[in-house]
Amino acid sequence: MAEGRELLHEFLIILQTYKSSGCIERGQKFYDHYSKVEGDFLKMRELVILNKKPRRVELQTNLMRYNEKSISPINYPECFEGLIHSFADRFPFNQDLVDQVMSQWEPTKDHLQVKKE
Repeated sequence: MAEGRELLHEFLIILQTYKSSGCIERGQKFYDHYSKVEGDFLKMRELVILNKKPRRVELQTNLMRYNEKSISPINYPECFEGLIHSFADRFPFNQDLVDQVMSQWEPTKDHLQVKKE
């Protein structure tokens, strides 16, 4: 493990040296040589891609208070729709939210470029 870390360290130093000194041709040739995927590694790559699972959607539950003694979690499905519902429940669209957004927009709007069509 330590040997692999040291080799990777040296590889990145060489690559950064090419980049910093502007040796585009040598750096590109160096990188292309070590980043080729062929032979058995190409077969392994195809297997990994074939068995790749979709990226997890990190989702937090919300707590709902029904009365002073009753608090229960609201669980959402682990998908983008669940993520949107979670945020919509946590930050309901109302005048207070609009006022908060506008209070941040007003002082900075002159520094932001908005395209007008």
